[in-house]
Amino acid sequence: MNPLRSLAAKLSLLTCLFVLGVIALMARQIVGGIEVGLIGEMKVRAEFFARSSREAIFPKLDPFSLHFHVEEMIKEKAVTYAGVVDKDGTVLSHSDPTLIGDRLSDPFLLRALASDRVELQRFRDKSGGLVYDLSAPIQVGPRRVGTALLGFNERSLEEALRAPKRRITLIAAVATFFSVLGTVLIVGWITRALPKLAAAAREAGRGNFSVQVEVKSRDEIGTLARAFNEMTVANSLLFRGLQEEKEKLANIFNDTREGLVLTDPQGRILLMNPSARALLGRQGKPAGTLAEATSPDYKAKPALEAILAGGARITPFELQRSEPKLLILSGVADRLGDENIHAGFLLIFHDATLEKRGESLSRNFLSIVSHKLRTPLAIALGNLEILRGDDKNFTADQRKMLSKIQGEDEKLARLVEKLITFTAVQSPENIVLDRAETSLADVVDAALRGLELGPSVTVSWDAKAAAALPKASVDAFLLKEAVANLVENAVKFNPAAKKLVEVSVTRTDGFLKVEVKDDGPGIPGEEQPKLFRKFYQIDADFTGQIPGFGLGLAFVKSVAEAHGGAAGLRSEPGKGSEFHFTVAL
Repeated sequence: MNPLRSLAAKLSLLTCLFVLGVIALMARQIVGGIEVGLIGEMKVRAEFFARSSREAIFPKLDPFSLHFHVEEMIKEKAVTYAGVVDKDGTVLSHSDPTLIGDRLSDPFLLRALASDRVELQRFRDKSGGLVYDLSAPIQVGPRRVGTALLGFNERSLEEALRAPKRRITLIAAVATFFSVLGTVLIVGWITRALPKLAAAAREAGRGNFSVQVEVKSRDEIGTLARAFNEMTVANSLLFRGLQEEKEKLANIFNDTREGLVLTDPQGRILLMNPSARALLGRQGKPAGTLAEATSPDYKAKPALEAILAGGARITPFELQRSEPKLLILSGVADRLGDENIHAGFLLIFHDATLEKRGESLSRNFLSIVSHKLRTPLAIALGNLEILRGDDKNFTADQRKMLSKIQGEDEKLARLVEKLITFTAVQSPENIVLDRAETSLADVVDAALRGLELGPSVTVSWDAKAAAALPKASVDAFLLKEAVANLVENAVKFNPAAKKLVEVSVTRTDGFLKVEVKDDGPGIPGEEQPKLFRKFYQIDADFTGQIPGFGLGLAFVKSVAEAHGGAAGLRSEPGKGSEFHFTVAL
Protein backbone atom coordinates (compact mmCIF):
# COMPACT_ATOMS: atom_id res chain seq x y z
CA MET A 1 0.00 0.00 0.00
CA ASN A 2 1.28 3.48 -0.88
CA PRO A 3 2.24 5.21 2.43
CA LEU A 4 0.90 8.51 1.08
CA ARG A 5 -2.55 6.92 0.85
CA SER A 6 -2.51 5.64 4.42
CA LEU A 7 -4.89 6.89 7.05
CA ALA A 8 -1.96 8.27 9.07
CA ALA A 9 -0.77 10.34 6.08
CA LYS A 10 -4.26 11.67 5.44
CA LEU A 11 -4.83 12.59 9.07
CA SER A 12 -1.35 14.10 9.29
CA LEU A 13 -2.03 16.24 6.21
CA LEU A 14 -5.38 17.26 7.63
CA THR A 15 -3.77 18.11 10.99
CA CYS A 16 -0.97 20.02 9.27
CA LEU A 17 -3.46 22.08 7.27
CA PHE A 18 -5.51 22.73 10.38
CA VAL A 19 -2.48 23.76 12.44
CA LEU A 20 -1.16 25.94 9.64
CA GLY A 21 -4.55 27.57 9.29
CA VAL A 22 -4.75 28.25 13.02
CA ILE A 23 -1.16 29.54 13.15
CA ALA A 24 -1.70 31.71 10.07
CA LEU A 25 -4.79 33.20 11.66
CA MET A 26 -2.99 33.70 14.95
CA ALA A 27 0.09 35.16 13.18
CA ARG A 28 -2.08 37.59 11.31
CA GLN A 29 -3.72 38.65 14.52
CA ILE A 30 -0.35 38.89 16.29
CA VAL A 31 1.32 40.83 13.45
CA GLY A 32 -1.67 43.11 13.27
CA GLY A 33 -1.45 43.65 17.02
CA ILE A 34 2.29 44.31 16.80
CA GLU A 35 1.68 46.78 13.99
CA VAL A 36 -0.97 48.59 16.00
CA GLY A 37 1.30 48.51 19.01
CA LEU A 38 4.20 49.88 16.94
CA ILE A 39 2.03 52.76 15.72
CA GLY A 40 1.05 53.43 19.32
CA GLU A 41 4.69 53.27 20.28
CA MET A 42 5.49 55.80 17.55
CA LYS A 43 2.91 58.15 19.07
CA VAL A 44 4.62 57.81 22.44
CA ARG A 45 7.99 58.50 20.76
CA ALA A 46 6.56 61.59 19.13
CA GLU A 47 5.48 62.88 22.56
CA PHE A 48 8.86 61.97 24.02
CA PHE A 49 10.59 63.69 21.08
CA ALA A 50 8.49 66.80 21.69
CA ARG A 51 9.42 66.90 25.38
CA SER A 52 13.11 66.30 24.73
CA SER A 53 13.15 69.05 22.06
CA ARG A 54 11.44 71.63 24.30
CA GLU A 55 14.61 72.54 26.23
CA ALA A 56 16.49 73.04 22.94
CA ILE A 57 14.13 75.81 21.75
CA PHE A 58 13.01 77.44 25.03
CA PRO A 59 13.88 79.71 26.59
CA LYS A 60 16.66 80.01 23.99
CA LEU A 61 17.08 78.18 20.70
CA ASP A 62 19.99 75.74 20.85
CA PRO A 63 20.44 74.50 17.25
CA PHE A 64 23.16 72.04 18.13
CA SER A 65 21.11 70.34 20.85
CA LEU A 66 18.02 70.39 18.64
CA HIS A 67 19.91 68.74 15.74
CA PHE A 68 21.22 66.15 18.17
CA HIS A 69 17.68 65.18 19.24
CA VAL A 70 16.58 64.94 15.62
CA GLU A 71 19.57 62.71 14.72
CA GLU A 72 18.87 60.47 17.69
CA MET A 73 15.22 60.12 16.75
CA ILE A 74 15.99 59.22 13.15
CA LYS A 75 17.95 56.24 14.46
CA GLU A 76 14.87 54.74 16.11
CA LYS A 77 13.32 51.71 14.35
CA ALA A 78 10.82 52.38 11.59
CA VAL A 79 11.40 56.18 11.71
CA THR A 80 11.99 57.65 8.24
CA TYR A 81 12.20 61.36 9.10
CA ALA A 82 12.09 63.67 12.13
CA GLY A 83 11.88 67.44 12.49
CA VAL A 84 10.93 70.40 14.69
CA VAL A 85 9.07 73.57 13.61
CA ASP A 86 8.30 76.67 15.57
CA LYS A 87 4.81 77.89 16.38
CA ASP A 88 4.49 79.53 12.96
CA GLY A 89 5.54 76.42 10.97
CA THR A 90 9.17 77.41 10.18
CA VAL A 91 11.49 74.41 10.20
CA LEU A 92 14.04 74.76 13.01
CA SER A 93 15.66 71.32 12.53
CA HIS A 94 14.98 68.38 10.21
CA SER A 95 16.54 65.07 9.18
CA ASP A 96 16.47 66.56 5.67
CA PRO A 97 18.78 69.63 6.05
CA THR A 98 17.40 71.25 2.88
CA LEU A 99 14.12 71.94 4.66
CA ILE A 100 15.68 73.94 7.56
CA GLY A 101 14.43 77.50 7.45
CA ASP A 102 11.46 76.71 5.15
CA ARG A 103 7.97 77.63 6.18
CA LEU A 104 5.74 74.51 5.81
CA SER A 105 2.15 75.09 4.82
CA ASP A 106 0.69 71.62 3.98
CA PRO A 107 -2.77 70.84 5.40
CA PHE A 108 -1.52 68.28 7.88
CA LEU A 109 1.02 70.77 9.42
CA LEU A 110 -1.60 73.49 9.59
CA ARG A 111 -3.94 71.11 11.39
CA ALA A 112 -1.08 70.00 13.69
CA LEU A 113 -0.19 73.63 14.58
CA ALA A 114 -3.76 74.14 15.70
CA SER A 115 -4.03 70.87 17.71
CA ASP A 116 -2.97 70.43 21.30
CA ARG A 117 -2.60 66.62 20.99
CA VAL A 118 -0.75 64.06 18.91
CA GLU A 119 -2.05 63.93 15.31
CA LEU A 120 -1.67 60.98 12.89
CA GLN A 121 -2.06 61.14 9.13
CA ARG A 122 -2.16 58.12 6.74
CA PHE A 123 -1.85 58.45 2.98
CA ARG A 124 -0.40 56.63 -0.01
CA ASP A 125 2.58 57.89 -1.89
CA LYS A 126 3.06 57.81 -5.65
CA SER A 127 4.23 54.16 -5.52
CA GLY A 128 1.09 53.10 -3.65
CA GLY A 129 2.76 52.48 -0.28
CA LEU A 130 1.30 53.67 3.00
CA VAL A 131 2.96 56.69 4.65
CA TYR A 132 2.37 57.78 8.25
CA ASP A 133 2.94 61.34 9.61
CA LEU A 134 2.91 62.14 13.35
CA SER A 135 2.92 65.51 15.07
CA ALA A 136 3.19 66.35 18.77
CA PRO A 137 2.87 69.86 20.29
CA ILE A 138 5.90 71.31 22.15
CA GLN A 139 4.50 73.30 25.05
CA VAL A 140 5.85 75.17 28.01
CA GLY A 141 2.93 75.22 30.39
CA PRO A 142 -0.04 76.56 28.45
CA ARG A 143 2.21 78.23 25.90
CA ARG A 144 2.97 76.47 22.62
CA VAL A 145 6.50 77.05 21.39
CA GLY A 146 6.68 74.54 18.49
CA THR A 147 5.73 71.18 16.99
CA ALA A 148 7.68 67.91 16.76
CA LEU A 149 7.28 66.01 13.47
CA LEU A 150 7.86 62.28 13.00
CA GLY A 151 7.35 60.06 9.94
CA PHE A 152 7.44 56.38 8.97
CA ASN A 153 6.04 54.24 6.12
CA GLU A 154 4.90 50.72 5.23
CA ARG A 155 8.36 49.55 4.27
CA SER A 156 9.89 50.76 7.54
CA LEU A 157 7.13 49.00 9.45
CA GLU A 158 7.88 45.78 7.55
CA GLU A 159 11.54 46.13 8.46
CA ALA A 160 10.61 46.67 12.07
CA LEU A 161 8.29 43.64 12.06
CA ARG A 162 10.69 41.31 10.25
CA ALA A 163 12.19 39.88 13.43
CA PRO A 164 8.81 39.15 15.09
CA LYS A 165 7.63 37.54 11.85
CA ARG A 166 10.70 35.30 11.78
CA ARG A 167 10.01 34.20 15.32
CA ILE A 168 6.34 33.52 14.46
CA THR A 169 7.34 31.53 11.36
CA LEU A 170 9.80 29.49 13.38
CA ILE A 171 7.21 28.82 16.05
CA ALA A 172 4.71 27.83 13.33
CA ALA A 173 7.18 25.43 11.72
CA VAL A 174 8.03 23.83 15.06
CA ALA A 175 4.37 23.55 16.00
CA THR A 176 3.52 22.05 12.62
CA PHE A 177 6.35 19.55 12.83
CA PHE A 178 5.39 18.36 16.29
CA SER A 179 1.68 18.27 15.42
CA VAL A 180 2.35 16.14 12.33
CA LEU A 181 4.76 13.92 14.25
CA GLY A 182 2.27 13.55 17.08
CA THR A 183 -0.54 12.81 14.67
CA VAL A 184 1.49 10.14 12.86
CA LEU A 185 2.44 8.50 16.14
CA ILE A 186 -1.05 8.67 17.61
CA VAL A 187 -2.80 7.53 14.44
CA GLY A 188 -0.25 4.78 13.94
CA TRP A 189 -0.83 3.64 17.51
CA ILE A 190 -4.61 3.75 17.07
CA THR A 191 -4.66 2.04 13.67
CA ARG A 192 -1.90 -0.50 14.23
CA ALA A 193 -4.53 -3.26 14.19
CA LEU A 194 -6.07 -2.22 10.87
CA PRO A 195 -3.45 -3.92 8.65
CA LYS A 196 -4.06 -7.14 10.60
CA LEU A 197 -7.80 -6.73 10.06
CA ALA A 198 -7.27 -6.08 6.35
CA ALA A 199 -5.08 -9.18 5.96
CA ALA A 200 -7.59 -11.27 7.89
CA ALA A 201 -10.45 -9.94 5.76
CA ARG A 202 -8.56 -10.94 2.60
CA GLU A 203 -8.05 -14.41 4.02
CA ALA A 204 -11.74 -14.67 4.89
CA GLY A 205 -12.54 -13.53 1.35
CA ARG A 206 -10.49 -16.46 0.04
CA GLY A 207 -12.62 -18.83 2.14
CA ASN A 208 -10.31 -19.22 5.16
CA PHE A 209 -12.85 -18.58 7.93
CA SER A 210 -10.53 -19.92 10.63
CA VAL A 211 -8.47 -16.70 10.60
CA GLN A 212 -8.51 -14.65 13.81
CA VAL A 213 -7.15 -11.21 14.70
CA GLU A 214 -5.25 -10.81 17.97
CA VAL A 215 -6.05 -7.36 19.37
CA LYS A 216 -5.84 -6.66 23.10
CA SER A 217 -6.99 -3.04 23.08
CA ARG A 218 -10.46 -2.23 24.38
CA ASP A 219 -11.11 0.80 22.20
CA GLU A 220 -13.28 0.95 19.08
CA ILE A 221 -10.62 -0.82 17.00
CA GLY A 222 -10.48 -3.63 19.55
CA THR A 223 -14.27 -3.87 19.49
CA LEU A 224 -14.16 -4.05 15.68
CA ALA A 225 -11.51 -6.80 15.81
CA ARG A 226 -13.53 -8.88 18.28
CA ALA A 227 -16.65 -8.42 16.12
CA PHE A 228 -14.62 -9.56 13.10
CA ASN A 229 -13.46 -12.67 14.97
CA GLU A 230 -17.05 -13.47 15.96
CA MET A 231 -18.14 -12.92 12.34
CA THR A 232 -15.52 -15.32 10.98
CA VAL A 233 -16.61 -18.00 13.45
CA ALA A 234 -20.26 -17.53 12.47
CA ASN A 235 -19.36 -17.49 8.78
CA SER A 236 -17.29 -20.63 9.22
CA LEU A 237 -20.29 -22.45 10.71
CA LEU A 238 -22.60 -21.03 8.05
CA PHE A 239 -20.20 -21.93 5.24
CA ARG A 240 -19.82 -25.44 6.57
CA GLY A 241 -23.59 -25.80 6.69
CA LEU A 242 -23.92 -24.42 3.17
CA GLN A 243 -21.26 -26.82 1.94
CA GLU A 244 -23.14 -29.73 3.48
CA GLU A 245 -26.43 -28.56 1.98
CA LYS A 246 -24.74 -28.03 -1.38
CA GLU A 247 -23.35 -31.55 -1.27
CA LYS A 248 -26.77 -32.94 -0.39
CA LEU A 249 -28.41 -31.00 -3.23
CA ALA A 250 -25.67 -32.06 -5.62
CA ASN A 251 -26.14 -35.70 -4.61
CA ILE A 252 -29.91 -35.43 -5.03
CA PHE A 253 -29.54 -33.59 -8.33
CA ASN A 254 -27.00 -36.02 -9.75
CA ASP A 255 -28.31 -39.29 -8.28
CA THR A 256 -32.04 -38.91 -8.88
CA ARG A 257 -33.48 -41.05 -11.65
CA GLU A 258 -35.68 -38.15 -12.79
CA GLY A 259 -34.22 -35.96 -15.51
CA LEU A 260 -33.50 -32.46 -14.17
CA VAL A 261 -32.59 -29.45 -16.33
CA LEU A 262 -32.14 -25.94 -14.93
CA THR A 263 -32.33 -23.07 -17.43
CA ASP A 264 -32.38 -19.29 -17.43
CA PRO A 265 -35.54 -17.44 -18.61
CA GLN A 266 -34.36 -17.61 -22.26
CA GLY A 267 -33.92 -21.41 -22.16
CA ARG A 268 -30.12 -21.47 -21.89
CA ILE A 269 -29.10 -24.58 -19.96
CA LEU A 270 -27.39 -23.88 -16.64
CA LEU A 271 -27.35 -27.40 -15.17
CA MET A 272 -28.29 -30.86 -16.44
CA ASN A 273 -28.07 -34.00 -14.33
CA PRO A 274 -26.79 -37.36 -15.66
CA SER A 275 -30.31 -38.81 -15.89
CA ALA A 276 -31.38 -35.95 -18.17
CA ARG A 277 -28.30 -36.42 -20.35
CA ALA A 278 -29.06 -40.13 -20.65
CA LEU A 279 -32.77 -39.61 -21.43
CA LEU A 280 -31.99 -36.92 -24.03
CA GLY A 281 -29.02 -38.84 -25.44
CA ARG A 282 -26.58 -36.06 -24.57
CA GLN A 283 -23.88 -37.97 -22.63
CA GLY A 284 -21.16 -36.94 -25.04
CA LYS A 285 -22.90 -34.07 -26.81
CA PRO A 286 -23.30 -31.01 -24.59
CA ALA A 287 -26.08 -28.58 -25.45
CA GLY A 288 -26.31 -24.90 -24.72
CA THR A 289 -30.09 -24.46 -24.97
CA LEU A 290 -33.24 -26.54 -24.59
CA ALA A 291 -33.79 -26.31 -28.35
CA GLU A 292 -30.33 -27.81 -28.99
CA ALA A 293 -30.89 -30.53 -26.38
CA THR A 294 -34.19 -31.70 -27.89
CA SER A 295 -33.85 -31.10 -31.62
CA PRO A 296 -34.15 -32.67 -34.09
CA ASP A 297 -35.14 -36.00 -32.51
CA TYR A 298 -37.79 -34.88 -30.04
CA LYS A 299 -41.13 -33.18 -30.62
CA ALA A 300 -42.33 -31.12 -27.67
CA LYS A 301 -45.96 -30.82 -26.67
CA PRO A 302 -46.63 -27.97 -25.98
CA ALA A 303 -43.93 -26.30 -28.05
CA LEU A 304 -40.78 -25.10 -26.30
CA GLU A 305 -41.71 -21.51 -27.15
CA ALA A 306 -44.96 -21.89 -25.20
CA ILE A 307 -43.11 -23.38 -22.22
CA LEU A 308 -40.52 -20.58 -22.18
CA ALA A 309 -43.27 -17.96 -22.42
CA GLY A 310 -43.79 -18.78 -18.75
CA GLY A 311 -47.49 -18.04 -18.55
CA ALA A 312 -48.19 -20.59 -15.80
CA ARG A 313 -46.16 -21.56 -12.76
CA ILE A 314 -46.34 -25.27 -13.62
CA THR A 315 -46.52 -26.37 -17.26
CA PRO A 316 -46.90 -30.11 -18.01
CA PHE A 317 -45.09 -31.19 -21.17
CA GLU A 318 -44.15 -34.22 -23.23
CA LEU A 319 -41.14 -34.94 -25.42
CA GLN A 320 -41.69 -37.72 -27.97
CA ARG A 321 -39.10 -39.46 -30.12
CA SER A 322 -40.11 -41.91 -32.83
CA GLU A 323 -36.73 -43.24 -34.03
CA PRO A 324 -34.84 -45.50 -33.48
CA LYS A 325 -37.58 -46.62 -31.03
CA LEU A 326 -40.49 -44.87 -29.42
CA LEU A 327 -39.51 -42.84 -26.35
CA ILE A 328 -41.90 -40.55 -24.50
CA LEU A 329 -40.57 -38.23 -21.80
CA SER A 330 -43.24 -36.73 -19.55
CA GLY A 331 -42.75 -34.04 -16.93
CA VAL A 332 -43.38 -30.49 -15.81
CA ALA A 333 -41.61 -27.16 -16.30
CA ASP A 334 -41.53 -25.19 -13.03
CA ARG A 335 -41.22 -21.43 -13.55
CA LEU A 336 -38.83 -20.22 -10.84
CA GLY A 337 -39.14 -16.87 -9.08
CA ASP A 338 -42.25 -14.81 -8.40
CA GLU A 339 -44.54 -12.43 -10.27
CA ASN A 340 -41.85 -9.74 -10.41
CA ILE A 341 -38.68 -11.78 -10.88
CA HIS A 342 -38.38 -14.55 -13.48
CA ALA A 343 -35.39 -16.68 -12.41
CA GLY A 344 -35.67 -19.40 -15.05
CA PHE A 345 -37.12 -22.91 -15.30
CA LEU A 346 -36.58 -26.27 -13.66
CA LEU A 347 -37.64 -29.11 -15.99
CA ILE A 348 -38.38 -32.43 -14.27
CA PHE A 349 -39.15 -35.40 -16.51
CA HIS A 350 -38.95 -39.19 -16.74
CA ASP A 351 -39.38 -41.99 -19.22
CA ALA A 352 -43.16 -42.36 -19.54
CA THR A 353 -43.18 -44.66 -22.57
CA LEU A 354 -44.56 -47.66 -20.67
CA GLU A 355 -47.08 -45.46 -18.84
CA LYS A 356 -48.39 -44.06 -22.12
CA ARG A 357 -48.58 -47.53 -23.61
CA GLY A 358 -50.44 -48.70 -20.52
CA GLU A 359 -52.85 -45.78 -20.77
CA SER A 360 -53.46 -46.58 -24.40
CA LEU A 361 -54.03 -50.24 -23.59
CA SER A 362 -56.33 -49.40 -20.68
CA ARG A 363 -58.25 -46.94 -22.86
CA ASN A 364 -58.65 -49.56 -25.57
CA PHE A 365 -59.54 -52.17 -22.99
CA LEU A 366 -62.18 -49.95 -21.40
CA SER A 367 -63.61 -49.14 -24.79
CA ILE A 368 -63.76 -52.79 -25.80
CA VAL A 369 -65.19 -53.96 -22.48
CA SER A 370 -67.78 -51.22 -22.31
CA HIS A 371 -68.96 -51.89 -25.87
CA LYS A 372 -69.01 -55.64 -25.25
CA LEU A 373 -71.13 -55.12 -22.13
CA ARG A 374 -73.59 -52.82 -23.87
CA THR A 375 -75.08 -55.52 -26.15
CA PRO A 376 -75.84 -58.23 -23.52
CA LEU A 377 -77.17 -55.55 -21.15
CA ALA A 378 -79.49 -54.25 -23.82
CA ILE A 379 -80.69 -57.81 -24.53
CA ALA A 380 -81.17 -58.50 -20.81
CA LEU A 381 -83.13 -55.30 -20.29
CA GLY A 382 -85.28 -56.00 -23.37
CA ASN A 383 -86.12 -59.50 -22.16
CA LEU A 384 -86.89 -58.17 -18.68
CA GLU A 385 -89.34 -55.72 -20.20
CA ILE A 386 -91.02 -58.61 -22.05
CA LEU A 387 -91.17 -60.72 -18.89
CA ARG A 388 -92.58 -57.85 -16.81
CA GLY A 389 -95.21 -57.30 -19.49
CA ASP A 390 -96.54 -60.78 -18.65
CA ASP A 391 -96.11 -60.51 -14.85
CA LYS A 392 -99.58 -62.05 -14.15
CA ASN A 393 -97.94 -65.45 -14.64
CA PHE A 394 -95.46 -64.67 -11.81
CA THR A 395 -95.91 -64.71 -8.11
CA ALA A 396 -95.43 -61.55 -6.02
CA ASP A 397 -91.97 -62.65 -4.95
CA GLN A 398 -90.98 -63.36 -8.57
CA ARG A 399 -92.26 -59.95 -9.70
CA LYS A 400 -90.25 -58.33 -6.89
CA MET A 401 -87.12 -60.19 -7.99
CA LEU A 402 -87.64 -59.19 -11.64
CA SER A 403 -88.04 -55.54 -10.60
CA LYS A 404 -84.85 -55.65 -8.59
CA ILE A 405 -82.96 -57.31 -11.48
CA GLN A 406 -84.21 -54.66 -13.87
CA GLY A 407 -83.16 -51.84 -11.51
CA GLU A 408 -79.65 -53.23 -11.11
CA ASP A 409 -79.32 -53.82 -14.85
CA GLU A 410 -80.42 -50.25 -15.59
CA LYS A 411 -77.87 -48.98 -13.06
CA LEU A 412 -75.18 -51.11 -14.73
CA ALA A 413 -76.27 -49.82 -18.14
CA ARG A 414 -75.86 -46.23 -16.97
CA LEU A 415 -72.37 -47.02 -15.66
CA VAL A 416 -71.46 -48.61 -18.97
CA GLU A 417 -72.73 -45.56 -20.87
CA LYS A 418 -70.61 -43.35 -18.63
CA LEU A 419 -67.64 -45.59 -19.19
CA ILE A 420 -68.13 -45.40 -22.95
CA THR A 421 -68.42 -41.61 -22.77
CA PHE A 422 -65.28 -41.34 -20.63
CA THR A 423 -63.17 -43.52 -22.93
CA ALA A 424 -63.88 -40.99 -25.69
CA VAL A 425 -62.51 -38.04 -23.67
CA GLN A 426 -59.63 -39.46 -21.64
CA SER A 427 -57.08 -37.20 -23.40
CA PRO A 428 -58.21 -33.55 -23.82
CA GLU A 429 -56.04 -33.10 -26.89
CA ASN A 430 -57.74 -36.05 -28.62
CA ILE A 431 -61.35 -34.98 -27.99
CA VAL A 432 -63.30 -34.04 -31.10
CA LEU A 433 -65.73 -31.34 -29.99
CA ASP A 434 -69.10 -30.79 -31.66
CA ARG A 435 -69.09 -27.04 -31.02
CA ALA A 436 -72.10 -24.74 -31.26
CA GLU A 437 -72.98 -21.35 -29.77
CA THR A 438 -74.76 -22.41 -26.61
CA SER A 439 -75.92 -20.76 -23.40
CA LEU A 440 -74.57 -22.54 -20.34
CA ALA A 441 -77.91 -21.90 -18.67
CA ASP A 442 -79.46 -24.34 -21.18
CA VAL A 443 -76.64 -26.82 -20.51
CA VAL A 444 -77.25 -26.76 -16.74
CA ASP A 445 -81.03 -26.98 -17.20
CA ALA A 446 -80.62 -30.05 -19.43
CA ALA A 447 -78.26 -31.68 -16.91
CA LEU A 448 -80.64 -31.09 -13.99
CA ARG A 449 -83.66 -32.39 -15.96
CA GLY A 450 -81.83 -35.62 -16.77
CA LEU A 451 -81.09 -36.41 -13.10
CA GLU A 452 -83.44 -38.22 -10.72
CA LEU A 453 -82.40 -36.54 -7.45
CA GLY A 454 -85.34 -37.40 -5.23
CA PRO A 455 -87.29 -35.35 -2.67
CA SER A 456 -84.44 -35.20 -0.13
CA VAL A 457 -82.33 -33.03 -2.45
CA THR A 458 -82.85 -29.27 -2.87
CA VAL A 459 -81.17 -27.63 -5.86
CA SER A 460 -80.54 -23.85 -5.79
CA TRP A 461 -80.09 -22.58 -9.35
CA ASP A 462 -80.52 -19.04 -10.76
CA ALA A 463 -81.26 -19.78 -14.40
CA LYS A 464 -82.12 -16.15 -15.24
CA ALA A 465 -78.72 -14.81 -14.11
CA ALA A 466 -76.96 -17.52 -16.11
CA ALA A 467 -79.07 -16.83 -19.20
CA ALA A 468 -77.91 -13.19 -19.15
CA LEU A 469 -74.30 -14.27 -19.71
CA PRO A 470 -72.86 -14.50 -23.24
CA LYS A 471 -73.03 -17.77 -25.15
CA ALA A 472 -69.93 -19.85 -25.79
CA SER A 473 -68.83 -22.16 -28.58
CA VAL A 474 -68.95 -25.50 -26.74
CA ASP A 475 -69.89 -29.15 -27.03
CA ALA A 476 -73.23 -29.01 -25.21
CA PHE A 477 -73.48 -32.79 -24.70
CA LEU A 478 -70.07 -33.12 -23.00
CA LEU A 479 -70.65 -30.05 -20.79
CA LYS A 480 -74.09 -31.41 -19.81
CA GLU A 481 -72.44 -34.68 -18.75
CA ALA A 482 -69.77 -32.74 -16.81
CA VAL A 483 -72.41 -30.73 -14.90
CA ALA A 484 -74.42 -33.92 -14.26
CA ASN A 485 -71.32 -35.63 -12.84
CA LEU A 486 -70.65 -32.75 -10.43
CA VAL A 487 -74.28 -32.62 -9.24
CA GLU A 488 -74.43 -36.43 -8.89
CA ASN A 489 -71.24 -36.38 -6.79
CA ALA A 490 -72.60 -33.57 -4.61
CA VAL A 491 -75.62 -35.78 -3.81
CA LYS A 492 -73.95 -39.19 -3.85
CA PHE A 493 -71.13 -38.34 -1.39
CA ASN A 494 -73.34 -36.45 1.08
CA PRO A 495 -74.65 -38.82 3.77
CA ALA A 496 -77.08 -36.24 5.24
CA ALA A 497 -80.80 -36.91 5.16
CA LYS A 498 -81.54 -33.49 3.66
CA LYS A 499 -79.11 -32.26 0.99
CA LEU A 500 -78.62 -28.83 -0.55
CA VAL A 501 -76.87 -28.34 -3.89
CA GLU A 502 -76.13 -24.84 -5.23
CA VAL A 503 -75.36 -24.43 -8.95
CA SER A 504 -74.17 -21.17 -10.50
CA VAL A 505 -72.60 -19.85 -13.71
CA THR A 506 -70.41 -16.72 -13.64
CA ARG A 507 -68.06 -14.88 -15.96
CA THR A 508 -64.42 -14.20 -14.99
CA ASP A 509 -61.37 -13.09 -17.03
CA GLY A 510 -62.52 -14.35 -20.42
CA PHE A 511 -63.97 -17.61 -19.07
CA LEU A 512 -67.37 -18.92 -18.05
CA LYS A 513 -67.26 -20.71 -14.73
CA VAL A 514 -69.69 -23.42 -13.57
CA GLU A 515 -69.73 -24.02 -9.80
CA VAL A 516 -71.49 -26.78 -7.87
CA LYS A 517 -71.53 -26.38 -4.11
CA ASP A 518 -72.82 -28.88 -1.54
CA ASP A 519 -73.34 -28.97 2.23
CA GLY A 520 -71.66 -32.34 2.65
CA PRO A 521 -68.88 -33.45 5.00
CA GLY A 522 -66.10 -31.71 3.07
CA ILE A 523 -62.86 -33.24 1.84
CA PRO A 524 -59.55 -33.52 3.76
CA GLY A 525 -56.69 -31.51 2.32
CA GLU A 526 -54.51 -34.55 1.63
CA GLU A 527 -57.23 -36.08 -0.56
CA GLN A 528 -57.98 -33.04 -2.72
CA PRO A 529 -55.02 -33.29 -5.17
CA LYS A 530 -55.98 -36.94 -5.94
CA LEU A 531 -59.66 -36.50 -6.75
CA PHE A 532 -59.26 -35.68 -10.45
CA ARG A 533 -57.29 -38.88 -11.09
CA LYS A 534 -58.93 -41.72 -12.95
CA PHE A 535 -60.52 -44.49 -10.83
CA TYR A 536 -59.84 -42.68 -7.54
CA GLN A 537 -62.43 -42.47 -4.77
CA ILE A 538 -62.19 -41.50 -1.10
CA ASP A 539 -62.74 -44.34 1.37
CA ALA A 540 -66.36 -45.27 1.86
CA ASP A 541 -66.03 -44.90 5.65
CA PHE A 542 -65.60 -41.13 5.19
CA THR A 543 -68.01 -40.36 2.36
CA GLY A 544 -70.75 -42.94 2.65
CA GLN A 545 -70.47 -43.33 -1.13
CA ILE A 546 -72.37 -45.60 -3.40
CA PRO A 547 -70.39 -47.81 -5.78
CA GLY A 548 -68.92 -46.27 -8.93
CA PHE A 549 -65.88 -46.26 -11.20
CA GLY A 550 -64.33 -43.03 -9.90
CA LEU A 551 -64.23 -41.55 -13.39
CA GLY A 552 -66.60 -38.57 -12.99
CA LEU A 553 -64.11 -35.90 -11.93
CA ALA A 554 -61.47 -37.13 -14.39
CA PHE A 555 -64.16 -36.74 -17.09
CA VAL A 556 -64.93 -33.18 -15.92
CA LYS A 557 -61.23 -32.28 -15.99
CA SER A 558 -60.72 -33.63 -19.52
CA VAL A 559 -63.82 -31.84 -20.86
CA ALA A 560 -62.82 -28.53 -19.25
CA GLU A 561 -59.28 -28.69 -20.62
CA ALA A 562 -60.60 -29.57 -24.08
CA HIS A 563 -62.61 -26.31 -23.92
CA GLY A 564 -59.51 -24.28 -22.96
CA GLY A 565 -60.38 -24.17 -19.26
CA ALA A 566 -59.58 -26.06 -16.09
CA ALA A 567 -61.25 -27.88 -13.20
CA GLY A 568 -60.74 -27.39 -9.48
CA LEU A 569 -62.28 -27.44 -6.02
CA ARG A 570 -62.36 -25.70 -2.66
CA SER A 571 -63.28 -27.69 0.42
CA GLU A 572 -62.83 -27.90 4.18
CA PRO A 573 -63.89 -30.80 6.40
CA GLY A 574 -67.26 -30.02 7.98
CA LYS A 575 -67.93 -27.04 5.66
CA GLY A 576 -68.98 -28.69 2.42
CA SER A 577 -67.27 -28.63 -0.97
CA GLU A 578 -67.33 -26.51 -4.11
CA PHE A 579 -66.32 -28.06 -7.42
CA HIS A 580 -65.99 -25.95 -10.55
CA PHE A 581 -64.79 -25.94 -14.14
CA THR A 582 -64.23 -23.19 -16.69
CA VAL A 583 -64.58 -22.91 -20.46
CA ALA A 584 -63.03 -20.24 -22.65
CA LEU A 585 -65.30 -17.68 -24.27
